[in-house]
Amino acid sequence: MRLKNKYYKIAFWGFVLSLLLQLILFIAFDPYLAAVVSPFYPVWFILFVVGWRKEHPRR
Repeated sequence: MRLKNKYYKIAFWGFVLSLLLQLILFIAFDPYLAAVVSPFYPVWFILFVVGWRKEHPRR
């Protein structure tokens, strides 16, 4: 896994920022408001898979 792959970077930092935002919203405001961030986790997973497919294409 090369970190030069832009899809990996976007997926990693998006996941980290979503997790931090969800934690902050859960603690500071309302747990139900923190649930708004949850649908973004599949997006970060899809970007990771796209990066994987770009780095390891089928022959």
